[in-house]
Amino acid sequence: MSKGILEFNLDDPYDRSAHKRAVSATDAYIAFHDIDNVLRDMLKYDKIIGEGKEIALPEGSHTITHIEAILLNQVVQYIRSKVSRVLEVRNINMDDLE
Repeated sequence: MSKGILEFNLDDPYDRSAHKRAVSATDAYIAFHDIDNVLRDMLKYDKIIGEGKEIALPEGSHTITHIEAILLNQVVQYIRSKVSRVLEVRNINMDDLE
């Protein structure tokens, strides 16, 4: 049987921060997973960004035009690829964490 034991000196500020990161890792994974799912759903199901959708703006509501929908789709794809790249650079494979 293999074991992995993490030990922290909670009186040491650096160790206290490292402990917080360790115990928050699952929450961070879930947050990244949720962010990716929101972006995927926006692209796959035209949620919020589809042509003809109404969005609330500070000035009032606005109906998304065809060109705006294309632009918003590209922006969401770009953001999703950047999130994936950050995880890749950090050697984080979301499939390994499920």
